[in-house]
Amino acid sequence: MKKWVMVLAVLMTVTICFPAFGAENATKVIRIGHIQNVDHPIHLALLKFAEIVKKNSGGSLEVQVYPNSQLGSAITMVQSVKAGALEGFVDGVGWYGQYVGEYFLPATAYAMKDIDQVLRLMKSSIGKEMEDKLLKLHGIKMINATWIRMPRQLLATKPIKTPDDVKGLKLRIPELASYVVPWKELGAQPTPIALAEVYLALQQGVVDACELPIDMIYTQKLHEVAKYLVLTAHQSEPSGLIMNGKFFNSLTQKEQKVIYDAAEEAGKYNNKLSIALEKELVAKMKAGGTIFITVDREAFRNRVKNAPYILEDKGVWPKGFYDRVKGI
Repeated sequence: MKKWVMVLAVLMTVTICFPAFGAENATKVIRIGHIQNVDHPIHLALLKFAEIVKKNSGGSLEVQVYPNSQLGSAITMVQSVKAGALEGFVDGVGWYGQYVGEYFLPATAYAMKDIDQVLRLMKSSIGKEMEDKLLKLHGIKMINATWIRMPRQLLATKPIKTPDDVKGLKLRIPELASYVVPWKELGAQPTPIALAEVYLALQQGVVDACELPIDMIYTQKLHEVAKYLVLTAHQSEPSGLIMNGKFFNSLTQKEQKVIYDAAEEAGKYNNKLSIALEKELVAKMKAGGTIFITVDREAFRNRVKNAPYILEDKGVWPKGFYDRVKGI
């Protein structure tokens, strides 16, 4: 009996002295959720990201990708990343505006000219301030905010050729100030409707139009019930890959570099796929009878030039922020 007690004591001593033996070498799992389907550039880019991370980390990191809102809505997943219940998420940077209002700017119609301007913002010192604020106040680490998405366009049941044609237009948009204010400035009647209900709303005349990227218009088959695609390109909002800050800080410096480098490479892959897919979908929609209308975007932009200042007055982002951004 004394012999077994001594053996047990030795084993306990070893366990206490070396509690993490082998733990450092255990694979760290990174779950990343998103709301797009499995054919979307974001999903394909995340698969590429997972492949690069596994290879360059020597297997110490494993990325698991969850598409199609499997882990909840976009807002739910962002909240989960903040709480540490989920390691990562990818979609439009506007989702992060609920925590740092400055991220609503790229999700404001015509506040920025095009995707090149938005990317300059994301890579600038102001963009770094936004990232620091997101991490310091909410524990969310921005890994990369340069994964481009297709610009949002206007799909309507009647032709829209000038800003005057928007007056009185019953327009489905998300119920967010950054969306509502610019379209009200154009004279539209913003109508919040769930995305899943837009097809029927267009078909039954509940709304006259919606504004979405071409890929979402196509996958939702909205062009079947609204045949006018108006090339307003009013919003160029990139996607941002975020991670829980505490989780990211728990990684070694080498692993963090692997994440950064993989996000950069996967982002370039996403951008290439996104550009190619847009051309493909435009060709398919034209062949199917969708009528594409080119408009004077500057005429639209001039009508909403005060929208960013109205949003500042509403406290959506800090006073003077928009003028700082215009400065770069």
